[in-house]
Amino acid sequence: METTDWPSVRAKFPVCSRLAYLNAAGGSPMCVNAAVEGKRYFDEMLLHGDTCWDEWLDRTESVRHKLAGFIGAESREIAFVPNTSTGMGLIAQLLGHTGRVLTMEDEFPSSTVPWLNLGYETDFIQPHQGIYSLEHIRQSVRPEHRVLLTSYVQYRTGFRQQVRELGELCRSSGLVFVVNATQAMGVFPVDVARDNIDFLVFSGLKWACAGYGTSAVYIRRKWLGKIKMPLAGWRSVRIPELMNNKTTDIRQEAAVLEAGSPSFPGIFALGGALDLFESIGKQNCAERVLYLSRFLETKLRENQIPVISVPDEVYRSGIIIIRTRNAQSLVKELYQRNIIVSARGEGLRISVNIFNNEEDIDTLISSLLNLKL
Repeated sequence: METTDWPSVRAKFPVCSRLAYLNAAGGSPMCVNAAVEGKRYFDEMLLHGDTCWDEWLDRTESVRHKLAGFIGAESREIAFVPNTSTGMGLIAQLLGHTGRVLTMEDEFPSSTVPWLNLGYETDFIQPHQGIYSLEHIRQSVRPEHRVLLTSYVQYRTGFRQQVRELGELCRSSGLVFVVNATQAMGVFPVDVARDNIDFLVFSGLKWACAGYGTSAVYIRRKWLGKIKMPLAGWRSVRIPELMNNKTTDIRQEAAVLEAGSPSFPGIFALGGALDLFESIGKQNCAERVLYLSRFLETKLRENQIPVISVPDEVYRSGIIIIRTRNAQSLVKELYQRNIIVSARGEGLRISVNIFNNEEDIDTLISSLLNLKL
């Protein structure tokens, strides 16, 4: 396998020429590939108006097919939505109070609030030393649980769930498996069929490098047609062009949830970002992020900067937490030095992505040593 030209990848992110951007978990900058595709739509709308409608629909389906292949799904199992919260809310509605939900204490509210709002009884698993082991989760499952909900990577600790093993647990326990892949999509491979995932949602804002306004929902084929969609519109029917305002001939596809006109620029931007990830290779992206994460942790420990990290490599992600009581003020001071991080969990959250390099990390360490932790 040829060695990836990481400086060329970094060049796809012009912000890196100005900033040490170490905040992918908060929101990554867009890559050039995504920006070009999004701008292409705006230019077409500016110069040609709505005359490109059919072409835009074809391009939307092309991105849907591309995303489906990226996560091991079928095109009809993919729906584009505005954000993770909307996607998770639709999933919760789809399941129609199937049963009690079991989830993790560290979840971001976009995972849990939609279920709580609909009145689902929800139990939270407490982490042990920052991790949720398969055995601990297994022991937490009770007969009344019907849904297991988890993030692929936890936003405030960096804990990376072993989704394949968890999928097997759900299969053997008869649980519906719901995954929020926002903090993993793009850099950590997922295969929804292999991993026995029933529903998955992610945002294009973070590791996917596609910007705001683009998310997607995966709905396993067995659920399509089995449950009534909570949302439908004129493009949800089999032949939208008939403009029949009395039809209920709803398609058995996830895209029914899109209801009306697609959010073209965001979808196209996601397609551009997927092109970049595919050109690099899924495993190469994962290995690059894990390498930079290890490099970061090693540098922090060498300089006696207190680190909160997962105790086992299999749980490592691109997120590292520095223990400090003044995280908010540090975020502001580092911003003044053109270093972008965020305050989360027990301190300062540093998150690396494919556009980062060792120099970004050295710049951060140098600044931290000059500031009071």
